[in-house]
Order: sequence, then structure tokens, then C-alpha cells
Amino acid sequence: MGFAKITNVSLTERFVQQVENMILSGELAVGEKLPSARDLCIKMGISRPVVSAGLIELEKLGFVEILPRKGAFVCDYRRKGTVETLLAIMRYNGGAMRRNEVVSLLQVRKSLETLCMEQVINHSSDEELENLGLYLDAIAKAENPEKTAEAVFAFHHELAVLSGNMLLPLLYHSFRIESLYLWTICGKHFGCRQLYETKLSLYQALLNRDMATATTVTAGSIQTALEQLSMFIS
Repeated sequence: MGFAKITNVSLTERFVQQVENMILSGELAVGEKLPSARDLCIKMGISRPVVSAGLIELEKLGFVEILPRKGAFVCDYRRKGTVETLLAIMRYNGGAMRRNEVVSLLQVRKSLETLCMEQVINHSSDEELENLGLYLDAIAKAENPEKTAEAVFAFHHELAVLSGNMLLPLLYHSFRIESLYLWTICGKHFGCRQLYETKLSLYQALLNRDMATATTVTAGSIQTALEQLSMFIS
């Protein structure tokens, strides 16, 4: 077992995490007004700049809304949040994702990857498709589930790049942490070989520019992942 990196968490980060936890636990309800910055400073023993920076970060995450001359209010993060909000929820759950979050992520993945496969088949050169084999080799040679997950992510991210759509790689990378989390679970409980064989089938379909098979493989792998992960995620 290696030594974990020690990080120095700032007061602002601690403030943000504490308020996040109070919102996610229901201790602070949607629509509730937070204490004034002055009262927060006194109650939490922190400075005004820490509170100000923390509230700005919480607003970016979709947890609060700052109204000029009125104060900060808890808002519905489902309506205001971003991918970073999901990471905050995972932190609150001890780094884990709940079933509804997994289902939501896999549904989005299915839609994005169907578009990605179509774009790759229509716009990539034969050489670019053949070079995907290097990413497939990395999956086969990965030494553990964590490294396998990294290699699988690299394979799919490269597909997003080859699609030619400028947003797909950015969107895909936005879900990197969540994707690695799920692929690592699959690798640990169902074997890394399964992940490799699925990506091999997809790679062969892409080489043949067989959109029907690529779509079937993608949809099938996502459905299998959902069924398998449901055994470990509540």
C-alpha cells in the first residue's frame, strides 16, 4: 500500500464543504436564507474574505443564489447545478454515486456515444481508426482495475476527439471522475477482461464502419453496466 498524498485544505474549501453537507442533508432547505456574512464569520470563526469566496463558489456549484442587498439563499441544485455539483454530491456520499445518479450518467453516455460513433465512422480516416488499436492495447495491458479504467477512458475520449465535434471531448472529459469510478467498479467485480472484450468489439465495428453494430455494442455495454452496477449501488 502506497502513501496517500497529504493536501492542505483551505478554510474556504472547508466552509464550502460544510455548507454543501448541510444542504445535501436537508439541514438547510431550498429557499432558506443563509445567515449574513457577518453572522457566518462569528459562528464559524472565519474571516469575511473566506465567507465571500465560499459563497461565490457555492453559487457556481448551484447550491446557493446571491441576491444583491437581500443575501444568500439555498437553491435547488438540480436546476442550477453543473457537473461539479455531482462531484460535491459524491463527496457527501463518501466518494460514491447513488443508483439514480448512475442511471442518469449512463443515459447521457448512451446518447453522447451514439452521436460519437456516427461522427467517427463518417469523418475519421482509416489511419485514425487503426491507431485506436494503441488505446485498445493499453486496456489489455493495464495492471489493475484502476489502470484499466484510465485506459478505457482514454479510448473513449480519443473517439470523442476523432468525432470532429468540438463539444464532445469537452463533455466527455467533464465526466472523467464519474466514469473512472464506474469502470473501476466493473473491473473489480466483473473482471477487466470483460471491459477489454467490449471495447474490442466496438473497435472492430468502427474499423468496418458498421454503425449498426457499433450502436448495438454501445447500447448493450451500457445496459450490462447498469445491470451489474445495480448489484453494488443502492
